Amino acid sequence: MQPETLEIARRTNSVLRQYMNIQNDLFKPSLRKLIRLPGIYTPVDYQGNRLALTAISVELEDIKRSIRDFRPDNESEDGKFLILQRAYVSGMARAVSCVKLITEKLYQRSMGNKEYSKKDYGEDIEVFKKVELEFLEIGLKLNKIIHEKQQSR
Repeated sequence: MQPETLEIARRTNSVLRQYMNIQNDLFKPSLRKLIRLPGIYTPVDYQGNRLALTAISVELEDIKRSIRDFRPDNESEDGKFLILQRAYVSGMARAVSCVKLITEKLYQRSMGNKEYSKKDYGEDIEVFKKVELEFLEIGLKLNKIIHEKQQSR
């Protein structure tokens, strides 16, 4: 693969790591969230996570622009990879938007607005899971391409 293609893959992986860290902070159960003892309990930083998700959205758009600007031949190995990479980045952007919306609603709830119910949260999570599953399936295809490329070396 060409260096430009590898750089796009590295950038995407870096963004994915940031996104997963935010997801873990928001959704992963932990003792610090369950035990609300002073000094141990640290509330989730919804506002900080929302800002980080905004930055991730901007970076994903920049990655899509880089793919578009690179313009590899669609029949080449790089071209096929980048077409799939663009679909992956677009899917991740949709998932980030879902998480950002949930984060904003949770932030509003933490500030006293009780209109966001557990039922609403559950519905939002279901939508998010479907969107995330789509981009994760594309990620599996990308991983397969990369794995096959490494095996052929």
